[in-house]
Amino acid sequence: MADEPMPVKDFITDLESQWTYSNVTDATKKPGFIEVTGTSEPMRYNLNVNDQIIARPSGPAVQETPIGNWKFGNRTYSVTLEVYTQTDRQRLYNLMKEIRRVCHARMHSLTNFQRIQFMDFNELTNAQANVWAGTVQVQLVNNAITLET
Repeated sequence: MADEPMPVKDFITDLESQWTYSNVTDATKKPGFIEVTGTSEPMRYNLNVNDQIIARPSGPAVQETPIGNWKFGNRTYSVTLEVYTQTDRQRLYNLMKEIRRVCHARMHSLTNFQRIQFMDFNELTNAQANVWAGTVQVQLVNNAITLET
């Protein structure tokens, strides 16, 4: 039996490989890309070095909707990206724009998923002074696939 796809790992790997830092105004390098794996290791990053994008599954991590006679169904995998920058609010929005660009440009490019969908962006206004943060919701979708194992 084939392994279940790992949505966060597949997506963050593709996002990092397709990132064009020159699309983000005044960026001199790619942001750091961190996948939250659930281990008990503390998460550390330095915003003085570069911006950060942290990827984790969001609830529900997998949603399955049977169709027809229940032999087939639609599966949706949810991924949350936490975006952090120490530059300014405009940089936060430019980082979100580059994520959205990659999602639209690579919509059908992942092997384990039929479609990447950029869902929404929320700016987090309760962050500390001089740190701008936001969350991006992305869904990886497989429609009309066999549900039987």
